[in-house]
This record gives sequence, C-alpha cells and structure tokens, in this order.
Amino acid sequence: MASLLHSLIPYHPFKALYVLIVALSISLRAPFWFLYLIPRFLRQHPSWTLRQSFMVKLLSVASHHASLVRDHPHWSLLPGTEKERYERIPPSQKDIYHGVLKNREIKPVEVGGTWYPTVYGPSDAKRKAVILHLHGGAFVVGDGRKSDLGHGAALLTSHTDCWVLGLQYRISSNPGCRFPAALQDAVTGYQSLLDRGIPASSIIFSGDSAGANLVIALLRYITEHPDVLPKPKAALLWCAWVNPAVALKPNPCTGNRNYKTDFLQDAFAEWGVRAYAPAPLDATGPYISPVDYPFRCEGVPMWVQFGEVEILADAIVKFAEGMRGIEGNEVEVHEDKGAPHDIFLVGGMLGFKDTTENMARAMGKWLREKM
Repeated sequence: MASLLHSLIPYHPFKALYVLIVALSISLRAPFWFLYLIPRFLRQHPSWTLRQSFMVKLLSVASHHASLVRDHPHWSLLPGTEKERYERIPPSQKDIYHGVLKNREIKPVEVGGTWYPTVYGPSDAKRKAVILHLHGGAFVVGDGRKSDLGHGAALLTSHTDCWVLGLQYRISSNPGCRFPAALQDAVTGYQSLLDRGIPASSIIFSGDSAGANLVIALLRYITEHPDVLPKPKAALLWCAWVNPAVALKPNPCTGNRNYKTDFLQDAFAEWGVRAYAPAPLDATGPYISPVDYPFRCEGVPMWVQFGEVEILADAIVKFAEGMRGIEGNEVEVHEDKGAPHDIFLVGGMLGFKDTTENMARAMGKWLREKM
C-alpha cells in the first residue's frame, strides 16, 4: 500500500494535497524539534550550535519529501533576475562530442550560465582566471543561478581572483535529460570559454556534490580524448558524490555511520541516480560512479574537500587515495571538522558560515600557489 501511495504523489491532485499536508506537518512539528535540540547532549553533533542542529534536521526532512514529490523544475533559458549576468550558450559546432557523449537519443543542446560577480571582462585587472562551476543537487535539482549558487559563488569570488560561470546544465528530473546530457553540457560550457579566447591555463573546474561528480567525468573525458580538449589549470571538488551506484542498494544513507550528522536521505539519492542513469545504463561505471576507477590526470592539481561527519566522507577519502596512488596526480585533501554534506552550497543556510569561510580561505591559498 505504501508503495502505491508513493507512486501517486508526483501527480496532481495527489502532489498538491501531499505538499499541503507536509507543510502543515512540518510547521506543527518544527517548534518541538527546536525545543528538543536545546540541550547540547541531544544534538546530532556535540560541536553544533542550536541553529546548525535545527537547520540540518529541517533540511533532512525537506530532502526526504522533495524526493517523493519529484517535481520537474521548469527549464528556462531566460535571464530572470540575473539579467545581463546570464548568457545562453549554444552547443559547439566543433567536433568535440566523442565516445560516451555520442548518443542516439541525447544530443548537445543550448544551455545557460550565470556570471559572478559580474559579466566576464578581460579588461578587469582584478580577476585573472575563470572558474567553471557545476552545481550540485543529485542531478535532479539546481540551476547555477543566484538563488541556487549564490552562497558558493560568493565563496569563490571572495577568496580567488576569478570570475565564476555557474553552468545551467540539463538536470535529469526533466524528460530526455539522463546521462550523458549533463556531461555534454559541461563540455559545451568549457568549449565556450575556450572560444572566448580564455586559455585553458586560466580555467579552473569546480563542482559540488553531483556537480563534482561531473567535474571528475569531464576530466576523465578530457584525458581519454587528449586531442579534443585541453586540460584545465586545476579542479575544485566539493563533497564529490563519487559513488551514486550505492544509492541503488538498501539503506545507502540510513545505514551509513554518519547518517545522524547529515541531511542526505535514501529516497533523494535513489531518485537522483535512477533519473541520471536509468536502466539499462550501468550506474557502477567509471563515468557515473568513479570511486573505484582512479585515472591519471597529470598536470591538473585537485582540491578535494569533504565534511568530517557527512555520509559521503569515506567514499571521498577512498577516491582521493586512489587518485593519489597514480603517478603524476596531485591531490590536496581538505577535511572540515564537524561539517555535514556540501557546506559549499548550503553552509550559509545551515549556519556553518565560519566553517565555510575557513574552507574557502584555505582553497584560495592553495589555488594561488597553483596559478
């Protein structure tokens, strides 16, 4: 019966009714959660503040219900509130889509991107490079615009001498946008920067969570096709989702040792991987779950960040160690003590401002040494 009810939730009028019930339920229960978490010994982590504990709880509940509603975000290439900072990026006419990117059903399309803090301008003496950022969201939510990437983009622009282009790649909650759509779009975004005359030596890849997974896939694609695209200067991986295939197994989050100190939920992770890599695609392959597939990426130093108490911590460490074990690779690992998943994206909302600032400051120092 529960399975039947869950299958009806994504469709109206059941969706509207479910959202109304959930909103009412959360509004009634939230005050009790807040009161319960006042004593420090009842919080998810002893170092967390009341705000951090309460917000992580709220986000975990919201994540669970969002995965049941499975809303299809409206795909729009209109500027919106970003105005002149938003641009449309057509697929490249060059022969750059090879191998896993060639697909009879999924073709390169026009995408969008938002510039931070201002539109790219080579005459700006303060900024000397560009960060191409791929947002997180389990491949099913997010768009790289201000309401989505604002916090993370501010961290990047405040602690580096770079512009940031937040790419609006196709997300798999929309029809016809499964793998390799997002990776095609990442290649499109990178080529568009090269076509502007920006040298690869002045471009840094960045991604959080599922976006970091895409960065790894993009680097793998470039190393497998060295005559198609040049390697970027560096790569920033924030809480990389390196093992999506695990979400197809029972209790991928609730069975993790860090479940109580994170907001990731089984249903949300499963939604993401089933939408991104539906059968018969193999979600365990290197382009989707790279944790067990290290590769040589010489000349591209990697910054690998993760939260000490996040669900993905062990998998990220395993991936980083695998990459470090290959001759020529340069991998810098940064662990944020007491941090849950993806504080790059949601740290401000969750109350981890000091942690995110320290994290970004360390990244900025590392990146300046590599430039």
